[in-house]
Amino acid sequence: MFEPKYKDNDEYHKKMKIMMVQDNVVEDREATMGRFLNGLNHEIVNIMELQCYVELMDMVYLTTKVKRQLKRRGSSKPNQLLGSLSP
Repeated sequence: MFEPKYKDNDEYHKKMKIMMVQDNVVEDREATMGRFLNGLNHEIVNIMELQCYVELMDMVYLTTKVKRQLKRRGSSKPNQLLGSLSP
């Protein structure tokens, strides 16, 4: 299973923002959210694709919630999480 570089999604988000500023990356909101999603664990991405979010901070919050629930449930049945992830 893919193991993300950062243990915490907030840490990953902050590092991504710093790198984007250092590299002078200017892109629209959807591209930034796609960039964030692309760096996440595949199991989290699969669940996030079914969630509703508008802003990057919504994604950070939801991915943290998904990760916590996957860890608590041993990530054996991600489909059971879908009903409990509404923002």
